[in-house]
Amino acid sequence: MRNVDLHLTDDVTLRVHALRGRFVPTRPGTPPNLDLKDSYVVEVDAGETAIDQAALNTLMNKYVFGDEKAPIKDLDIKVEDGVVKEKGKLDKKIDIPFKVKGAVDVTPDGKLRIHAKSIKSLGLPVKPLMKLFGIEMDDMVKMPPGHGVTVDENDFIIDPEEMMPPPRMRGHITAVRIEGDEIVQTFGSAAPPPLAAGLSRNHIYWRGGTLRFGKLTMRDTDLELIDQDPSDPFDFSAPRYNDMLIAGYSKNTPRLGLKTYLPDYDDLKAGRRVAGTPGAAAKRASLRRSRP
Repeated sequence: MRNVDLHLTDDVTLRVHALRGRFVPTRPGTPPNLDLKDSYVVEVDAGETAIDQAALNTLMNKYVFGDEKAPIKDLDIKVEDGVVKEKGKLDKKIDIPFKVKGAVDVTPDGKLRIHAKSIKSLGLPVKPLMKLFGIEMDDMVKMPPGHGVTVDENDFIIDPEEMMPPPRMRGHITAVRIEGDEIVQTFGSAAPPPLAAGLSRNHIYWRGGTLRFGKLTMRDTDLELIDQDPSDPFDFSAPRYNDMLIAGYSKNTPRLGLKTYLPDYDDLKAGRRVAGTPGAAAKRASLRRSRP
């Protein structure tokens, strides 16, 4: 992938600057199927992705702490001034409001660490008090396994593989930084080279193996999804990709591959027709013929 705003759900978007990896089937003997998001895992070899604070808040409140028994509720995250600021309530017998300000780092096993620089409750610093009584954040926040968030002393450890809704993405994060309101994650050691020459500026491209989508099965896959409007990132919805296919068009290549040209999903939602589609071209031609 390159220059893709990837909608994992209707309300969670991952910005993919560049990514190279593999679709690995989760069911023996059955190829990955784009219509079945739990039929594959994306194993990332190298690349760079970003998530903004809006998507991060949705992930945390809906997919991580969405359970009524979750130890934290009403979580609000802000990514600004190079730090992550969190506030919410510890779900105890009496809800305890808290604020945490922390820096972002990477753990040795490739997860994200939000290192708490300050912890406040009711407007008062509580970190010195916790230290006095030998209490850490992990004594107060007990997270069940499988939610993608654990607490190590006073730090939050985030595992994007477990936290993200399907399709799962699995990879080793080697670096992280904050840019504006986004947390940018680097996988591997460098930006991945393209899989083939001549790919479009904004694309999703599969090569090799077997891939299913709709009623089709493609063997020795050679499939490129191309952004019709490369002036901005390719806005692609994994759950709604068929709606995008209906609004786009495809061309076969001399090597029996397929190039599919798609409008941005946000344009599709807004009802905007993208210049460059066959319908738009026909309309322009009709206008030219009607001119005196």
